Amino acid sequence: MPGHAFNGSLPLSTQPASPSLHLFMHPCEEFSQQNLSFVLAVEQTTASNASSTAVNLGRVIDITASVEKSTRLVLWTPPEDSQNTWRIMACAARAKKLTDFFDEDIILEDEDKKLLARVGKYAWEDSMEMDTALWWTHDFADSFRTQRGYDIATCLPFLIQRENYWAAQNLPYGESFLSQDNNNLISRCNDDYRLTLQHGYEKYTRATSEWAHERGLEYSNQPAYNLPLNMLDSIPLVNAPEGESLGFNDSPSLYRHLCGPAHMARNSVISSEAGAVNGASYTQTIQDLLRTVRRGLAGGVSINVFHGYAYSGVYAQTTWPGYTVFSYTFTDMWGPRMPAWRSRHNGENGAGFMADAMAYVARNQFISQIGTARVDLAFYQYAAPFAKVVYDSDNLERLGFTYDYLGPASFSSSNAIVGEGGVLAPDGPAYKALIFADQTKLTPEMAAQTKAFAEAGLPIFVIGSTDFQSVGVDGAASVPEIMANALAMEGVTVLASAEQLPAALAALNIRPRVSFPQDNAVEKWYTFSRSTEDGQIAFFYNDGGNTTTANISFLDVAGRTPYTPDAWTGSVSPLLQYTIEDNNIVLPLPEATDLDAWNITVNDWRSDNDSFSMETAITPHQFPDTRLAPWKDMDPVNLGDTSGTADYETTFRTPFSSVADQRLGARLHLGAITDAVILWVNGDKVIFDVNSSPDVVVDMTKYLNPAGDDNVVKVEVASTLYNRVRAEQDSIMTFGVAASVPGASFFNANPAKVYGLKGPVLIQWVEVVDVL
Repeated sequence: MPGHAFNGSLPLSTQPASPSLHLFMHPCEEFSQQNLSFVLAVEQTTASNASSTAVNLGRVIDITASVEKSTRLVLWTPPEDSQNTWRIMACAARAKKLTDFFDEDIILEDEDKKLLARVGKYAWEDSMEMDTALWWTHDFADSFRTQRGYDIATCLPFLIQRENYWAAQNLPYGESFLSQDNNNLISRCNDDYRLTLQHGYEKYTRATSEWAHERGLEYSNQPAYNLPLNMLDSIPLVNAPEGESLGFNDSPSLYRHLCGPAHMARNSVISSEAGAVNGASYTQTIQDLLRTVRRGLAGGVSINVFHGYAYSGVYAQTTWPGYTVFSYTFTDMWGPRMPAWRSRHNGENGAGFMADAMAYVARNQFISQIGTARVDLAFYQYAAPFAKVVYDSDNLERLGFTYDYLGPASFSSSNAIVGEGGVLAPDGPAYKALIFADQTKLTPEMAAQTKAFAEAGLPIFVIGSTDFQSVGVDGAASVPEIMANALAMEGVTVLASAEQLPAALAALNIRPRVSFPQDNAVEKWYTFSRSTEDGQIAFFYNDGGNTTTANISFLDVAGRTPYTPDAWTGSVSPLLQYTIEDNNIVLPLPEATDLDAWNITVNDWRSDNDSFSMETAITPHQFPDTRLAPWKDMDPVNLGDTSGTADYETTFRTPFSSVADQRLGARLHLGAITDAVILWVNGDKVIFDVNSSPDVVVDMTKYLNPAGDDNVVKVEVASTLYNRVRAEQDSIMTFGVAASVPGASFFNANPAKVYGLKGPVLIQWVEVVDVL
């Protein structure tokens, strides 16, 4: 209050007591010595209506110069004209040198360094998951002043925002600060703070990358993950940028944010930490894992790192099936403990379920890395922190268009040139248009580039708002002016909504490289394209719930022969049915049509008598000459909570054709499969696409015995461990914490899974026609 002086020593800051800070990270701890950086007097006016945690401020006065830093003594009197409450805010920074830990403690010997360079590929950094009220460095204030042109002091209260905290999860001290009279000040301060932080992060990333390169390694990290930084501009800084299926919601649309800047940097290795799902451990099937892989591939991901492979040895106060990280709440604990890890019928090593799936993944990753990405459209986006904002329509995907998201740095890179025909980055990714979809925050450099692109002939579309403004204080006047000039140019089209974009593209004869029919016959189909010196590659993924037949057009590839690779087997076959129209190739995609007595053995997996030994006890339950049914229905008493594997065997006879000398083919319909499955016909292993369609169909023609002879079909099925863990949730534990402690609500809401071949299983006989 006026006339009431503050006279005293500033206390040291203390760690916030909020329990929410301990839910994910370790408890807060003191981190080296506190160094007093700023002392501010802030005027508290009225409480804000925006949030119960928000405090509205009036004046902010920097009184650092009047504070004795060694004693932290403050003597200050508020202005006489103020009738409001004033608060003294001390901003302390901490510093602790990060030593060359690996060089001094891990890789000491020269021979070790040589070996690391020879066998290592990447120095890898996981996401920076650290708590802090405000990210800071020892020279941050000087860097801010140099880069942004003014002092950061009066901005400091307004930087205490949820968006500046890790993953925007918390307000560490329970309050943030607003200025109802000057919202532009808050926006400007936070923009400029994040731009300065971005500059520091780029210095850090380049230094770490150079450290790796000097040791014969490349550098990979999860760029700017959950930090108040511009992720899109951070991605081109590393050799192998990595996202994750969890943080990207397992969404092909969101993966495009990760992959676009890498494509623009001509980087073919784009990684994803794949498979983490929040729910419960031991629930993920191989089909679930492969669905995540396919969605990543559809968005541009080209390599997957699976989450996760848990420690498999004996661990303190931990029972079978073994040490389970994340308190039984995340998928999954891949490894030998999982029934689907290996087959019991493939020799000593038991390669089977997972080996087949990984070979499939590897072949898809190979084709997603060779050559150069070809992407139809580029969307501009600026967001710090990363915003999960996507184009608000599926009207581009339904036509076959592919697109990326790019930040300002990508548009200023050496690859950002407009070539013949108005194509951006003609050597790849060769974008045919630039699109602003309600993205109005630009750096001055991006505004200038946009105008230059339009002058060079790149088609530009602006959807929605045209109220362009600068990021931060720099360019506040120039950005709107430059963009106003750009909007007036002939090659720039302004659209009221996203629904107008397909027609606007068609009006300029901008077509996708791979076109779907325009009758909305396909839904949630995704594709990517790559080009090599020898050919063009197209990947298709149907993420929808229905199958359909549609004509697919490939642009400007007439005169070439189409082939289809089988990623499950590695075989490549010419595609025999297609037409050529107007210099394009048109292909029809194929549509997918009782074995009633089986000898069945269900192998029940559980811990042995010593549950702390990690050994698995397997108890077989045999059912000869039995119709197919879920395991729990075959013996509700003994198999109601079973997890494990099952073996199925039956025979059938190859019939004679009604036409002389006519060979028959056979399609085996396995029905819906939710477990891992391996198939043998007459002793030969049949590799097929283990998908989650309502009816999995396998062509087993080449494995048949001659007409009149018997054939033997064997199927091995492996489940997850969910049923057993759920049934014994109170006794199964990790480090003394039972699975029921974090997982009871999930287990109660999710009943036991239905495992096993459910039938009906049948064979569809077809005629075999030789093609000359």
